[in-house]
Amino acid sequence: MGIGTLAAGCFGTILFLVSNRRTSDKHSSWERFPLWASLLFLGAFLLRVVLGYSSLGYTVDTDTFKSWANLLNQVGFREIYHQDIFLDYPPGYLYVLLFLEKLRLLLGLPATSQGYTLLLKLPSILSDLLCAGVVLKLALPRLGERWALLLSGAYLFCPAIYLNSSQWGQVDSFCTAIVLASVLLLDRERFVPSAILFGVSVACKPQMLVFAPLYFFFTIRRRKWGKLLLGMVLALGTVLFIALPYTSNFNFLWLLERYQSTLAYYNYYSVNAYNFWSLIGWNWKSLPGGIAGRLLDLLGPVIATIACGVWVFRAKDKNVLFFCPALLMSVMYAFSVKMHERYLFPALLFTLLCFLFTKDRGFLRTLACLATANYANVAYVLWQFQELQGNYNPNTWLTKLFSLGQLASIGYLIWVGARVFLLGRIREGSTLRTHHPLTDSFPGGGRLPDKGWLLALAITFGYGLLAFYSLGDMQTALTSWTPQEKESVVLTADGEVDTLIYLPGLTPDDAHYAARVGVNVQVETSLDGTTWTDCGTLTDGSLFAWKQYTLSTPGNYVRLTALDNSVTINEVGLKYTEIPALATVTGEGSCEALLDEQEVVPLETTYKNSSYFDEIYHARTAYEHILGLEPYENTHPTLGKLIISLGIRIFGMNPFGWRFMGTLFGVLMLPILYHLLWQLFGKTRLCVAGTLLFAFDFMHFTQTRIATIDTYAVFFLLLMYDTMLTFLKRDLRKDGWNKLLPPLLLCGIFTGLGIASKWTAAYGALGLAGLYFGKLVFTWLDARRAGEPSKPLLSRLGKLCGWCCLFFIALPLGIYFCAFLPITTLPHNIGKVFWAFWNYQVTMFTYHANLVATHVFSSPWYEWPFDIRPIWYFSGYTYQGYSTISAFGNPLLWWSGIPALLATVYLWWKRHPRWAGLVLAGFGSVYLPWVLVPRLTFIYHYFTAVPFLVIALCGMFFLLEKQAPFSRELVFPGGLCCRGSTLLLITFTAACLVLFALYYPAISGAPTSPDYADILQLFDTWYFV
Repeated sequence: MGIGTLAAGCFGTILFLVSNRRTSDKHSSWERFPLWASLLFLGAFLLRVVLGYSSLGYTVDTDTFKSWANLLNQVGFREIYHQDIFLDYPPGYLYVLLFLEKLRLLLGLPATSQGYTLLLKLPSILSDLLCAGVVLKLALPRLGERWALLLSGAYLFCPAIYLNSSQWGQVDSFCTAIVLASVLLLDRERFVPSAILFGVSVACKPQMLVFAPLYFFFTIRRRKWGKLLLGMVLALGTVLFIALPYTSNFNFLWLLERYQSTLAYYNYYSVNAYNFWSLIGWNWKSLPGGIAGRLLDLLGPVIATIACGVWVFRAKDKNVLFFCPALLMSVMYAFSVKMHERYLFPALLFTLLCFLFTKDRGFLRTLACLATANYANVAYVLWQFQELQGNYNPNTWLTKLFSLGQLASIGYLIWVGARVFLLGRIREGSTLRTHHPLTDSFPGGGRLPDKGWLLALAITFGYGLLAFYSLGDMQTALTSWTPQEKESVVLTADGEVDTLIYLPGLTPDDAHYAARVGVNVQVETSLDGTTWTDCGTLTDGSLFAWKQYTLSTPGNYVRLTALDNSVTINEVGLKYTEIPALATVTGEGSCEALLDEQEVVPLETTYKNSSYFDEIYHARTAYEHILGLEPYENTHPTLGKLIISLGIRIFGMNPFGWRFMGTLFGVLMLPILYHLLWQLFGKTRLCVAGTLLFAFDFMHFTQTRIATIDTYAVFFLLLMYDTMLTFLKRDLRKDGWNKLLPPLLLCGIFTGLGIASKWTAAYGALGLAGLYFGKLVFTWLDARRAGEPSKPLLSRLGKLCGWCCLFFIALPLGIYFCAFLPITTLPHNIGKVFWAFWNYQVTMFTYHANLVATHVFSSPWYEWPFDIRPIWYFSGYTYQGYSTISAFGNPLLWWSGIPALLATVYLWWKRHPRWAGLVLAGFGSVYLPWVLVPRLTFIYHYFTAVPFLVIALCGMFFLLEKQAPFSRELVFPGGLCCRGSTLLLITFTAACLVLFALYYPAISGAPTSPDYADILQLFDTWYFV
């Protein structure tokens, strides 16, 4: 589903953008047109064959087709409808199934084979090609060769089209092709063959009756009364003729009953069609009986018929004939009951034909929206069927979101159709612009002034105080008890105790190869030191996290017995029975290491004294690097953990030490972002606001205060894009190498450091490549337009690319390799450094490629921008109150970022601002790859995209400064004045800061009450309590 979703999104975006291009009336002969057309159709056919063979599809449908075909071949036409089976198709398509069954037998294909499944999909696959061929044929004389290829390619490679035919395995394309031929004949007023083909389509699928009003109204408008009557007779006669072999004694009443039963079979408001009924949560809800049910059956057909009549009789353009099929099916899909997810399919083809005949760009945009929205509907249903196998909620928030998207797309189709055909206003695309974004003349900010540095440092210092406040304790137990198997110690308390407090630790194993860890210890208690009661075995070995083990039988003595040779515990403590205080403990046996740091034993477990979430892996591995051991966490590159180890070296192996560097890097992100915003906009207020928005985003605050490695990837990503932006502002034709190479060198260094911290930084490098090569291409185009000789510039650009091979391939690879030297040069790897390096890469890739896991707080990529499912890191009750830590985004910032990103896409196409290009390259490269990742994911994977979200919002405020009424000067009492845009920026930033203050207890672990934390849970998927 991930690759298909990405393809659908790309298709919709590209088609939407292409809609701005003006079609040309000058059609020059293109000698290679036949070659390109052949390759286009061959590629489309091969794509469908591969998908058809590799995809099981909707097996309920394909298995049903196989069953019908086999039974029809056995019992014949006359008996098929008398069998005790489910058969809701009229007789038309059964001829096709019988032919395919006989072909299967001829080829010797097993009935259960995937080859037979592909054979069943073949009629729809060929129908796709046929419809695209008609589009090509119709477009050639009207739009020319290139537009003809573009439109036919748009149909052939539309994910919503090949999903239906090649993956799902349905026959909508086959029936649509018949209707297309019928409508084309109707356009030429060849009523007889048109009526016959319409009858054939109805005989194949009853849903084709939706198009009947078009034939009725069109013939009436042409005042062809005789043709109307003749057409009705011919259409009905065609259906009866097709049904004749299935009929005994010319009694066709069975056929009428079959149509009635088919139309009445799915007695639900919606059958996975994400329309109006699904939007209100009535997908798969049973329809009422009686008059109410009958009226609901008529609702959609009546609205669609009235709409079709209005357009046919009031249209100012005869090409409304091609709009009405799209209108009829869309309105039926939106408001009729009993609709299936696939029934919108014919509307896609006829929307494309509307553009072909009118050249109005609105229809291409409509197709982009409709195709993307319908793909989401059909793909989501298919995914639910394949992955959840019917065990799913049909009315989720995603169902309603997709319903809203399809209804909006249908509404846009109706609006465009009204503008073009009822009002007669056609909007063609514009000619190509000569302005190129990555070579634009807007300089942004120059060198950051001293005032800017002071403001950046002030924000950084202020945030730093808050970030380091209550970060963690600076002491914990470090000496380890490492007993041999069966070795025991007896702890004596100065009173009765009922809770054992212990800290799982780490120490080198005897060979100094890896860490010794484990808590496999038997716990016994006694009141007199003689008679012992078994209280179970310790199992929770989360490293450097204080654990409390309840003793099932309280006592004055506790005996601990190691059950294997891996036990490593740094300290233990005992808590009095029913008294919130620690007992004074003495011991017998070799228990010095268990009792030598009693002053750090906590009465309760908090985030300040213990590791939480993935700190048990990353902080541990950082400590192992210091000890020179084989690292436990080997699923990510080493640099992030090496950076964590610097804090441990400075402050010791304690919570503050292992969190220090991540928090420091989180603080240092702020001046980098400030400088980046200054380079883009050159506005102090935008730099201040953007830096504050990012600093006090919940995700930034929480994620940089936990000892994981995502912080370092974001830090180096900011540096990568800041230095690349410096390069983008250079003039490649005039500036010397001393100006061009340094920012690229720095960018390459930061790229290597980012990838060596976490592979997610490599996603961002894809965006850098897009910006870099875009700069080169647009520079060459500008020079060519200015009439400059190409050879010197191409030579210069070639040399620049040579340097970039060094900066962005060799240098990052060297940095990445060096980051592994602390482990590839360990004693057990001596002499095989390169083998060890390669083995670590294989281990990492294999882990991520094959990870199959579940987690209650995991979330897919499409939920992240909406802040739907935070990840709950920590919770616990303390004597000071309730403590909780969740990672998610500031909802005002993240939700506002969604329309800001959409507006950025539009602005990039319309005006080409450099900041928009950087946002789209950065955000797209760090976010979209997650669409393709099948493994378990969490909302913190969205952290890398948050800086670009902030830049997009700053870009919106930057544009508002020039738009009325926001550009108007506002005067306040006392002589204060500011622009409306500035007031809006201040208000928005202040609102985000207020939200940060309100949610501070939920993201920091600060003491609060469960009731307050519960109030902060806006949705059922937000867990703070």
